Amino acid sequence: MVADPATPRVPMGDERFVFNIVWTGDTFTHLQVFTASVLAHCGARLRFVGNQCPPSQLDAMARFAEAHPGRVVEVFDLGTTRMVRHGDALDTVRARRDDGEFFCLLDPDILARGPFLDRFAALADDHEGVTSGKEVWIESNVRPDGHPGVNGEVFFDRDGYVFGSPHFAIYRRAALDAAVERWGVGFSSSGDADFAPGVRARLEELGRGYWIYDTGKVVNILMQGDGCRFVHEESPDLVHIGGVSHFLAPPMTPEGEAPVWGENVRDWHRWDGMEVRYAAAEFVAEVIEATFAGRPVPAIPAPVPDAIRARLERLVADVAGVARRFGPGHPGYAAPG
Repeated sequence: MVADPATPRVPMGDERFVFNIVWTGDTFTHLQVFTASVLAHCGARLRFVGNQCPPSQLDAMARFAEAHPGRVVEVFDLGTTRMVRHGDALDTVRARRDDGEFFCLLDPDILARGPFLDRFAALADDHEGVTSGKEVWIESNVRPDGHPGVNGEVFFDRDGYVFGSPHFAIYRRAALDAAVERWGVGFSSSGDADFAPGVRARLEELGRGYWIYDTGKVVNILMQGDGCRFVHEESPDLVHIGGVSHFLAPPMTPEGEAPVWGENVRDWHRWDGMEVRYAAAEFVAEVIEATFAGRPVPAIPAPVPDAIRARLERLVADVAGVARRFGPGHPGYAAPG
């Protein structure tokens, strides 16, 4: 059973870490229970970053913060008229906020089964970048042979090189800032269209020249090229679903504006390689909704391969458990107004 976040286990030093969670649309309604489980198992603090979230969601975030005193440092609304890329949101926070020694990020569809932060804190003593967060729907986080890009779910190159994860990360702030300033890059840097002069040549020189890069990959490569140490490690007590925010709140074009970067695609399961990811995200969202409503959990959908099906079967108890423990009826749950 997950502990109550009102009385978390708070090891000395956990407060050094402020994890930035980017919330999109109305995802806070469902996924705040995952965040509550994270608070229950560490003493870190959080910043909620609103990315095209309606006022009712921002208000719910503020009430969640009030119910968990000292644990949410800020509800930071990006104030944009459209949903921006995850990397753009992180770049904005990094430029406008300074939480001290570390810059940290955490996806909203990550839950905690038990204490998890001590190991990552120890790794952060010896590395400039520490990442985690393998998705439940994927078999391998190694770049496929011949693949021209570095997707978000690709954490390693074929030779073992660490690209890192954009889902859970702890950076040493000074090293991150130095790379951003030296190379003119950020978490959102994805390809030649937004590379500053010299970046493409440097990536090629480092042997990591690819066509396109997902959130944080470019800055991670350049930091390592400058001598920084990176490590990626999984924890059995930290569970990342992957894709739930995109399922619950796909980016949509504001009325009267032209579409950009993959907006207006609700049926993204039709994209190549996305069927299993979509099915897993949809299933987890349905488990949360069913638990909130007191209904039986649904069956795992057919497109899911047997190996991943077994993971989802084990995951049901975790998802239903945090939804039951921290959902409607719990004093810390903040229903949207």
